Amino acid sequence: MADLETGSEFAGCRIEGVLGRGGMGVIYRATELSLGRPVALKLIATEQASDPDVRERFEREARLTASIEHPNVVPVYAAGEEDGHLYLVMRYVPGTDLHHLLRSEGALEPARAASIVAQVAGALDAAHAAGLVHRDVKPANVLLAGSHAYLSDFGITRVQASDTRITDSGNWIGTVDFMAPEHLRGEPTDARADVYALGCVLYTALTGTPPFRRETVPATITAHLHEGPPRPSAVALGVPVAFDAVIARALAKEPADRYPSAGDLGRAALAAAAGERASTARGSVATGAATPEEAEPTRIAPLAGATAVMAPPERTRVAEPVRVRASEKAPPSGRPQDVKVQRGRGRKLALGATVLVLAIPAIAVARWASGSGGTPTGPLSAGEVLTTAQRFADAYTDEDDAALRRVLTPDVARYGTDPQIQRGRVSVVAEYHRQFAADKIESYRLTDVTVTGGRAGRAQGNYTVTRAGAPPITGRIIFGMVRRDGSPRISLIATEPRPS
Repeated sequence: MADLETGSEFAGCRIEGVLGRGGMGVIYRATELSLGRPVALKLIATEQASDPDVRERFEREARLTASIEHPNVVPVYAAGEEDGHLYLVMRYVPGTDLHHLLRSEGALEPARAASIVAQVAGALDAAHAAGLVHRDVKPANVLLAGSHAYLSDFGITRVQASDTRITDSGNWIGTVDFMAPEHLRGEPTDARADVYALGCVLYTALTGTPPFRRETVPATITAHLHEGPPRPSAVALGVPVAFDAVIARALAKEPADRYPSAGDLGRAALAAAAGERASTARGSVATGAATPEEAEPTRIAPLAGATAVMAPPERTRVAEPVRVRASEKAPPSGRPQDVKVQRGRGRKLALGATVLVLAIPAIAVARWASGSGGTPTGPLSAGEVLTTAQRFADAYTDEDDAALRRVLTPDVARYGTDPQIQRGRVSVVAEYHRQFAADKIESYRLTDVTVTGGRAGRAQGNYTVTRAGAPPITGRIIFGMVRRDGSPRISLIATEPRPS
């Protein structure tokens, strides 16, 4: 979708300039003509707007966000559709955001950091009470107008700023720095995942760097999952020791061990900054409206020679993997598990740098649905996951943009050779399209494939790409999958190449 021109009109607003962009759409600075007030206009990309899942999510969350009346939540003025484009009109907040403030000024004074976090905590409590979990609490989504803080982006457009990319030079890597362990594992998340993320924001404001920042994304994820919370007083001068206990509780690995609400975390931060004892918890919304739906046990449909796996009834989790090897019988698709795709046209494989720990069960966020294994509305079977990985291989080998679009979710994320993460189907397919005319590929082969069914499916294995006149490319690849519109779709692609 081409950018709206400055001075043009859309949905009763005059476009003044671009504020930010990402895989899901563009945010414009605009003027609402009827009242003459400045606004932020969020416009979802054309392809995203045509997706039924995106439209339903947009409408639901626009209503929920508009229903939250809180001084620290950015107000929604209008939402709708014009010329086939979904849009959202919100208050324009002049100033900066916490991400840019920290980059320009470094760590904040403890009292200022606590004040900002306490304001965001109040916004989260209001959202959680309304049944909305933010799931993307990070400094870039904390807008600052003087001393007043606003929480923005309740998952409606998921616009990612250009400076949230992964780089080798230590630039910010965005959401992964602030994800709760259960979110990274693809498990159900509730309000306590937002508490964890807000704890990461507090630590970042106090010290100038996220708590589990490492040199690579895999190392960062591993630290979130397995390493204990660092002590801010030992990292930054002037941070009271009282903040160590606040951070330790906020960043507990188990949700039940964290503060029961974001507000409790905010009050504890203010008390630590003032040298006072934190007040007693005032109650939690974490087990109320903003909890994951009760999920039915997930039965993984067995492949030939494999055993079905039943997830624990008390909580839906990613099932143990079902290993598929070339010697086993074919899945329901009839294609062998040891896949070799060979064509006579020029190809280039879209595989890149190490970006994920392949031993992690899953990172795709589950899309909860009713039903049981293998049905159009239920969890993905192991056979469906494997077949979908093969469909991706076929589409890439055939240089078929349309087939790639059909196998990807609208919000797919691709971690490739360049530092920029491709977010959204439009960006991912465009990146692959640019690669199709380069090398001539003789064969594309997936071997030793391990698949996991469930509401958040996964496939990983080895790849070998034989190229004419060039050494083969080998490594590991992982696909995260969910069910969309009754079909399995890829929501995450990441690779770990082996040195040539």
